[in-house]
Amino acid sequence: VRTWCTRTGLSMRQIRFRFDGQPINEADTPAQLEMEDEDTIDVFQQQTGGVC
Repeated sequence: VRTWCTRTGLSMRQIRFRFDGQPINEADTPAQLEMEDEDTIDVFQQQTGGVC
């Protein structure tokens, strides 16, 4: 999580990570998440605002 943010130049406050629809915490490990090879983590940039 931290490495990805550093590489992209985005703050951890701006980004949300999810695996199998569940939020990923900074301290989570692949083993804790029961990840397997080729699994994908979804990354979302937090947006502020709404519909006018």
